[in-house]
Amino acid sequence: MPRMLRQFHTLSSPVTSPSGVWALRYDAGGRAVIADENGIVTWAAGAAGVLRLGLSGVFAVHADDEVVWRGDLPVSRYTELRVSDSGDAVLYDDGLPVYSVLHGPIKSVTLGDRAPVAEIRGSRFIQSDKGKRTVHRTADGTGLVCRTILDSGVVSSIVVQPEEVRTLEQPNTWLTWRFLDDGEYGSWCLVLVGPSDDVRWMLGKGHVGEQVIPSVVASAEPDYVPEWLDRGLEAGDAYCVTVIHNVDPDEALRRFGALDEEVSSATWAQLQRRANYEDVGSDFMIVAAFPLGPHTLLVEDSGYEAADRPDLSRGTFAVSSYCSVNGDHRFLVSRDGDVMASFTGFLASEAKGADPAVLTMALAEMGIDDIEAFDADSDNYLDDLELLCRVAGVRPKGRLVTR
Repeated sequence: MPRMLRQFHTLSSPVTSPSGVWALRYDAGGRAVIADENGIVTWAAGAAGVLRLGLSGVFAVHADDEVVWRGDLPVSRYTELRVSDSGDAVLYDDGLPVYSVLHGPIKSVTLGDRAPVAEIRGSRFIQSDKGKRTVHRTADGTGLVCRTILDSGVVSSIVVQPEEVRTLEQPNTWLTWRFLDDGEYGSWCLVLVGPSDDVRWMLGKGHVGEQVIPSVVASAEPDYVPEWLDRGLEAGDAYCVTVIHNVDPDEALRRFGALDEEVSSATWAQLQRRANYEDVGSDFMIVAAFPLGPHTLLVEDSGYEAADRPDLSRGTFAVSSYCSVNGDHRFLVSRDGDVMASFTGFLASEAKGADPAVLTMALAEMGIDDIEAFDADSDNYLDDLELLCRVAGVRPKGRLVTR
């Protein structure tokens, strides 16, 4: 028999408690009840019909495609309902108990940012300093659920399986997070530490001292990605880069919106590492500015704002190109705050603005004299970064962005 009723599911078979004594089932009259083997009822729906656990606390009975009773629950986030050996029904959010049908809301108890694994049970959990990461037990109490709120607001969950959890229940150890420096950017990782704060286990890598088999990811960057972007910024085929003429890096960042106290000198790798260490979220944007002689190369990390910012060129000239991991693309040429040429989808033939011909000479230098014919051929692909360099009259080198 099933041990849970999942969200968006209807009660079709009895959901039993761990001991099997109690169950959420239908009685002889077709009404959903929680009852034991002797027929003692602790909870009953308000009408006969099919019970469904829906969205945002909707706990309803349906009959003939109509809702005949609602006993909504005052919780919005949950994943399943389970029956306990005390005759209760409890809502869980990825294993964390949040509501009792008989007793109401269940208050979670934070143990801070570290605790022995054995203490992480029931509604007791650990939470990182900024609240982006939590660890609690699975609903059956045997595994651990490690949750991370990503920059997009989406919650990522990883479950540490029971057999591995048992190896973490060691005396004088604590589960917590550490910023592990890999020599480049570094990242936060769930770890088990000993009395001397020594790391004994890492999520995804196992116990320290044991053989760790690294995962291998094969990748091949397309030929059109220049070395300064690929190796210097490790951006691959997703980027947003802007060249602004005759402004220094500090001025470029101020135009972008950075305050003086937010500007600091660092390499790209150091900036990435600092952002990872400080758990920078989606409310903040990582932007770097590198000198290109009298000009500045502005680089956004996972951003696209400059491709829609002709105001960055006020009093001067600027060129931007943006490409997402999904291939979304925008190209912008602006002068003194006005759009000279703008196009999307790598289709320069569709450029709009005050002077689309600003692209003509650069395209000709790239061997494209008829851009409409070029775009019409599906085998052609515009090298937008080469176009950016030629329109802006710059040629970045790897050393400019790696030191």
